[in-house]
Amino acid sequence: MLNFIVNNKEVKTDTPAGSSLVDFIRNELHLYGTKIGCRQGDCGACTILVGEIKDGELKYQTMNSCLMPLGNANHKHIVTIEGINCPELTPVQAAILDNNGTQCGFCTPGFVMSFYGFCLNADKEKNLENAIEAISGNICRCTGYKSLEKAAAAVVSKLQPMPGAEATAWLVKNNFLPDYFMDIPGKLKKITPPEPVAVQESGYIIAGGTDILLQNPQGAIESGNLNLVFGASAYSRIKFTDGKCYIGSTTTIRDLKESRELRKYIPRLEGYLKLMASTPIRNMATVGGNIANSSPIGDVCVILMALDATLVLRHKGETREIKLKDFLIGYKKVNKEPEEFIEWIYFELPDENTHFSYEKISKRGHLDMATANSAMRIVLADGVITKASFAVGALGPTIRYLEKTSAYLLGKKINNQTFKEANRIAQSEITPRSRAEYKRSLVRQQLFIHLMNFSPGTISLEALK
Repeated sequence: MLNFIVNNKEVKTDTPAGSSLVDFIRNELHLYGTKIGCRQGDCGACTILVGEIKDGELKYQTMNSCLMPLGNANHKHIVTIEGINCPELTPVQAAILDNNGTQCGFCTPGFVMSFYGFCLNADKEKNLENAIEAISGNICRCTGYKSLEKAAAAVVSKLQPMPGAEATAWLVKNNFLPDYFMDIPGKLKKITPPEPVAVQESGYIIAGGTDILLQNPQGAIESGNLNLVFGASAYSRIKFTDGKCYIGSTTTIRDLKESRELRKYIPRLEGYLKLMASTPIRNMATVGGNIANSSPIGDVCVILMALDATLVLRHKGETREIKLKDFLIGYKKVNKEPEEFIEWIYFELPDENTHFSYEKISKRGHLDMATANSAMRIVLADGVITKASFAVGALGPTIRYLEKTSAYLLGKKINNQTFKEANRIAQSEITPRSRAEYKRSLVRQQLFIHLMNFSPGTISLEALK
């Protein structure tokens, strides 16, 4: 039996835990403000708020209810557009109306909820850049977005007096939220068991659901034994031990993006991951899930492969390790048993001689698949490459580790000749499935950018002639 709160109402249901939350909201609770648009996490019309008590504090974040398994709502506070309504328009709703940010209205509930995710996120500075990033997962076909950017600026202005602490109380006092929000922490504590989410030894593994509910929603519904691992505390963390970084498999992309400690070693990591999906998807998608789904365009996989990451897997009480580059064996195929669980992903921490670069080419800055993506890591000693690893994605059935190119770079200095020969070898290692000439040119371009990032003074545009 699942037990959670929707808006101001406690809900108990035996609906299959693998079904989508949006269907439950609309078909069982008859809350029709949450829209069904794409069912792929692209349009944002189904955006909701999900509140969960973490470290004794209730925190909210936006998620796409079309991709969220109903079981992941257990012991949480789910807020739909109906749940933020007050006797009069809230400041967020008024900001959209006053700036002509709504026309047909289909997408409007999703935008409203995304703005509320921004308002309730105490970790984010209340500025225009962050407000616009908060709605990066919402699509509008009517307004052209400029009116919504003006609405974002209006929301930021209305929030400027808001204190960093007690944000929810301030939002209630200033009519952003209805009064019942103040009672939710107590209600959640009553229905939340003392023991945290734990990984089971068997069952159909579902984490954030962003791939499973897209690729095989019926399989998730029909499975009689689900292993819901999202939020499993044992693996929802990043630790640093003996010169290595260990990322728990249920760590979300948001957690990875916002890890201050990890950014000390990979300073541009936040910018890299900002190119991945959107705010609601990053709040749901897990590192382990991004690896296990074996997508040939996986952004995190490319980054981790270039870092020469190793996976730790567990099955029936036994663990084993395997390099990520050996784990991905084909399109949507991985080197693991169905019930085998990825526990950790680890790699050596970069030192002062290590350089890392990631590049992604896509049609949009947010919420878009890679046309081509790649990452490279090198270690330099007196200008000579002593370690190198180069991974590319979006070219074939799986992400590729370019073994020969990486090996060639060892012992070389970065210059035009090194680039030309490395590119020649890289071209022999890739087999683009479509638009071959174009994608080969993108790999060439990205290889050049990586080397230019590492040593701008020793390589020039002449190398591209």
